[in-house]
Amino acid sequence: MGLFDNRFASKNAAMSRAFSIDSEKDKKKRNFTHEPAAPKMGVCDKCHKEALLRTYRFKEMSMSDGVASFGTVVKHLCEDCAPRSKRVEDASVPAMDKKQVKNLMRSAKKGLL
Repeated sequence: MGLFDNRFASKNAAMSRAFSIDSEKDKKKRNFTHEPAAPKMGVCDKCHKEALLRTYRFKEMSMSDGVASFGTVVKHLCEDCAPRSKRVEDASVPAMDKKQVKNLMRSAKKGLL
């Protein structure tokens, strides 16, 4: 049993060292902040106007001869054609009028009782 104990102990120690080395590399990667690339002049892929462009990645599916293929497509879009973030859309929620607030409060009251 002594032979096996030493083998497993050394294996565990080697795995522990490898894990600590990997975790140090991961920490360095996590602390790295990536800044977005500066916009460049060019022609927009969507509206075909010349403007400052940024690159965006989209997932795309195409069908040909009954076979579907999935991939990532890089498009260069201007500020007007660029996809909007959900945070910006959520921030522009219109205010509710009195009737909507009253109905909301009534439904909340019924839900609590």
